[in-house]
Amino acid sequence: MLGLCGCGGEAAALIAVAIGASLGAWIVGSGRQQRALYAAARLRRAIATGKHRDIEMELRRELALAAAGEAVSLERQWMTRAQLGGLLVAEWRLEEAREIYGADDEGLSPHLQHLANFGRHELALLTEEPTQSRLDRVRSDRDACLEHVPGRFRETVARAWGALEGLALARMGRAKEAAPLLEASLPSLDFNPARVIYLFHLAQSLEALGERERAQAVYEQSAKAFPGTRLASDAKSRMLALGSGGPGEGLFRGMLPEAPASTTALVPTGERGNDEDDED
Repeated sequence: MLGLCGCGGEAAALIAVAIGASLGAWIVGSGRQQRALYAAARLRRAIATGKHRDIEMELRRELALAAAGEAVSLERQWMTRAQLGGLLVAEWRLEEAREIYGADDEGLSPHLQHLANFGRHELALLTEEPTQSRLDRVRSDRDACLEHVPGRFRETVARAWGALEGLALARMGRAKEAAPLLEASLPSLDFNPARVIYLFHLAQSLEALGERERAQAVYEQSAKAFPGTRLASDAKSRMLALGSGGPGEGLFRGMLPEAPASTTALVPTGERGNDEDDED
């Protein structure tokens, strides 16, 4: 069994397995906890070595067996969905991720329902124009989730939800609020395939706040978090642009079809004029 260093490493791995690929040890028995930890660490290693496609196929086969009537528990199915969904989101395969999270959630325990809610919020934030209503729903579901979390895991789970809240704020253009939330939440995402998403938005928030050196450093982390993905490639380009003293405008610059079209998307609150949104 692969060892993980300390309680912090265990908690991070469990969060990575269930919230955004873990809702935690309380979902499953002790034997399954170890399997979840192993799966999280194995996926992270596969991403680092470019072998994640094999794990994707394994996850898809497991869901196919469940769909064919094999006796696969709801717990295991949704843990698998969370891990596969996080992988697809990280690769910006958002329509495929939508199918994964579109499964019927009737009869789910509160823990698994919150896991499904987390994934669906994450996907919605990346495919829709974010609104205050969506942010309010994220916060409401966070509070409801934390009511079911044992005390020793509560802070880690709260940080995972904080990352989601930070993502919402970043995509709403509220960089000053988004940056500290995203930064504080990163330790809970160490084993999360979609970590690249949160690093990238933290870098964009820092860039919008004029913290170019810090933004450059986080873009570098983002570029290394999941090599070969669209965000990793764009992060590398942005890092090089900042290093060469390039312009800081046009943060989203239409680089992703689902991203806000406005080039003011991440202008800090209070610094916007009344100009109409620019189009790239």
